[in-house]
Amino acid sequence: MKGNIVAELNKVAAAAKPQDVFVLYYAGHGVVAEDAGKEFYLVPHDVTQLYGNDGALAQKGLSASELRAFSQKIKAQKQLFILDACQSSGALGTVAARGAAEEKAIAQLARSTGTHWLTAAGSEQFASEFTQLGHGVFTYVLLKGLGGAADTGDGKVTVKELDAYLQEQVPELTQKYKGTPQYPSSYGFGQDFPVGVK
Repeated sequence: MKGNIVAELNKVAAAAKPQDVFVLYYAGHGVVAEDAGKEFYLVPHDVTQLYGNDGALAQKGLSASELRAFSQKIKAQKQLFILDACQSSGALGTVAARGAAEEKAIAQLARSTGTHWLTAAGSEQFASEFTQLGHGVFTYVLLKGLGGAADTGDGKVTVKELDAYLQEQVPELTQKYKGTPQYPSSYGFGQDFPVGVK
């Protein structure tokens, strides 16, 4: 439920320190609401109608605008948002929209700050799942990448290495199992940072 997600994000916002690394991973339903200015929503299990009731989505779903606000509220200077949901790259337009004051703050902190978003599917694509893989394709590749497959040789897996691995492997696997490629998307600013070690 949205209330539970918001409560946990508020706990993180209250406790996080600048030197922390914050990672949010979401695997579930997602939708771009056409009537709500093409806003992307994470859709918790209590939303029973994905399409045609944008009022219920706004009330019970978690919008990309709300996620962006939490990103700004959480003090951790290294942040990674991973969204394994249909139409999830629809969130990137919202999170990429920053004001001049935020740009200035980012420039001042660029040596130690990085915020990155990795999304499973295009704003008009469904995120594919295949029984043979035991997960959605995006999560399957993500786990392999974090396990070391994305490492380029230094024993660490960084956000950018993970992104490159997802960009290469997800379309290849969806082409193989479905006959149509699924294209993950990403957006980030600031510095790259490690998210795993081999």
